[in-house]
Amino acid sequence: MRQWMWGPALVLGAAITVITLGPSAPIASAEPMFQQMEYGPFSIGGRATYYDPKDADGKWYGGAQVRAYLGNYFAIEGSADYRRNDFENTRVHSYPVQVSALIYPLGHTRLAPFILGGGGWYYTSVKGPGVDDTQNRFGAHAGGGLQFMLSRHFSIDSTYRYIWLESIESKNVSLDDKKFSDNGHMITVGLNFHF
Repeated sequence: MRQWMWGPALVLGAAITVITLGPSAPIASAEPMFQQMEYGPFSIGGRATYYDPKDADGKWYGGAQVRAYLGNYFAIEGSADYRRNDFENTRVHSYPVQVSALIYPLGHTRLAPFILGGGGWYYTSVKGPGVDDTQNRFGAHAGGGLQFMLSRHFSIDSTYRYIWLESIESKNVSLDDKKFSDNGHMITVGLNFHF
């Protein structure tokens, strides 16, 4: 991961921590961090997504996620994002739709770490020299995250996942076949409503 990317992520993480854990924050309670909590079986929210593919520069994008909590230790997440990358002379628009299984080893605590894994479908539009194509790609991902319950109905979360994707097929300036690796690191920060 490129080092300059850590700056915005650290500033955002520090701001969220100060807001939620600061002594004057009305939404942060004195309840222990690892106390079990009751909240609804579903959540929906928006998220900021940073994606850093192997053959292009990383950037921030937007997306949404929905989760179904199946007991205290397991959840299923569906998400959709948008991203645009430039690989040499080729512009790529991707619409990742991912499904992930989340395992909460400590259960539904106020501060809940989790591990995740799953797969995704990536509707991809490729435009470059001699190519104007749409590709359907698939890939697996694995990682982990942290969820913090602000109240019974609101939470923030952050995840890291590594994504293994099929290569993007294009052509270079001389119209020779070219493949770009879109494998990479993904970081998300989300705000969720639980019901």
